[in-house]
Amino acid sequence: MVAGARARDRGCVRGKAAVVARDERETGERALLNLGHTFGHAFEAAAGFSTKLLHGEAVSIGMACAFEFSAKLGLLPQADADRAIRHLAAVDATHIKDVPAVQTNADALMALMAQDKKCGAASSHSFSCAASGRRSSRRRRSGRGPAFLAEKLK
Repeated sequence: MVAGARARDRGCVRGKAAVVARDERETGERALLNLGHTFGHAFEAAAGFSTKLLHGEAVSIGMACAFEFSAKLGLLPQADADRAIRHLAAVDATHIKDVPAVQTNADALMALMAQDKKCGAASSHSFSCAASGRRSSRRRRSGRGPAFLAEKLK
């Protein structure tokens, strides 16, 4: 089991390195590697960048948020979002409300997200996705982020 996990991890690292090599300046497909990071970085900051919420955990929770938010914006079929979230739930990585270290509110998270270097103020770039099998990294603006985050923190 451990050997299989190591082989899988090596494959993931090779795949990520290939994407980075093809897009060193992050002008195209490399932006897809950011899925979950904008939400995740805000969650990490809200947890005080501590071991209470590790980077990978924060990004996994952020990915679940990105899929759900994208479905709410109509960018992704709900069935696709649900499928991705079920996969993340299998490793207990879907709900920020389950992380006691994150004591914050939606407005504070939106402010933290606006500071993320890959996002930009008031943009939902990097935290939404398109239908399964299609890639999307366009910059979008949506006023629905605060309401979505408030719902996730309940």
